[in-house]
Amino acid sequence: MKTIKSILISLLFIPVVAFAHEPVALPNAGLTPESPFYFLDKLEETLREFFTFNPEGKARLQITFAAERIAEIKIILETKGVNAKGLEVAQSRLQEHLGNAAEIVIKQKNKGKDVSELAKSISEDFDANKEALKQAFKDQKRSLEAKEDELKAKIREARRAGNTAQVEALLKELGEIKAQKELLEIKEEEQEEALEQEEEKIEREMEKKEDAEKAIKEAEEEKQEVLDEAAEEGVSVPAEAFEKFDKLLAQAKELFTKENYVGAKQLAKQAEKSLEKVEDAIEDLDEAKEEEEELKEEQEERAKEGAEKEAERLEKEQEKAKEAARRAEEKLRDAGNDEEDD
Repeated sequence: MKTIKSILISLLFIPVVAFAHEPVALPNAGLTPESPFYFLDKLEETLREFFTFNPEGKARLQITFAAERIAEIKIILETKGVNAKGLEVAQSRLQEHLGNAAEIVIKQKNKGKDVSELAKSISEDFDANKEALKQAFKDQKRSLEAKEDELKAKIREARRAGNTAQVEALLKELGEIKAQKELLEIKEEEQEEALEQEEEKIEREMEKKEDAEKAIKEAEEEKQEVLDEAAEEGVSVPAEAFEKFDKLLAQAKELFTKENYVGAKQLAKQAEKSLEKVEDAIEDLDEAKEEEEELKEEQEERAKEGAEKEAERLEKEQEKAKEAARRAEEKLRDAGNDEEDD
């Protein structure tokens, strides 16, 4: 817990924090909104704002606070889960800090100040914060997926042992984990949308050329991330799955060479958006193959045990799973077509 003494001591270092540009790094979370002493964090930040007079320093200070909120979100997700009340508080304050940073830049612009460098710097910090936040949600998603795998293994064991009551209890627990995953995805999407709205305020103050370059780079990085995640899951992605993405990105780059930066940015964003369909198809295929493999193992065990009827039933289920996997593969191949998703 931070004491008043430590708060006052930290104020001595405000000039360094306010004026020196440092890469955004995720700090120690310290107190979180779940703590009854969280008001001390707010008090410290209010004092730091009060003693920071330079507009650029104030804007950078808001980014520092945003990083602290992300650290809080990460620790809340890890210790309390996605249903924790404090998560909403941390997310709301994160959006507020980034909104404040954007507002400072805009006010300086309206006063006739040259804010191009500040806008560029703050936008880079926005990106660092977004990436840290994305990683926090991704880590929690992987943690929930690990719990899912553990529960599925326990369910298989309970089924082999014929423990119906335990199977039902484990299935209920598995349903709760899946519900948490769905809620996590919703909160992540809401937070990402909110941050993008604040980032757009800053982007309007940036050069259109730099904005377009950034959009193209982000689209390329997102494609690589999709490929990396597919490789981790053992899913082979056919080239045609990226047909729409490749076409849009090529058009974006063509417009960029013609100095149509607004059009280039729009097409790059569309290309990145098209990857969502590919990601969904990869996830469906991974789940279908996993189900097929589980049924195959269970069917083989039943056959060895001489449980012919149960083995026959599982074999039929396995055929259905194979068909589901085949459809998922078709969906993945078709993910790159030019038809609209809606």
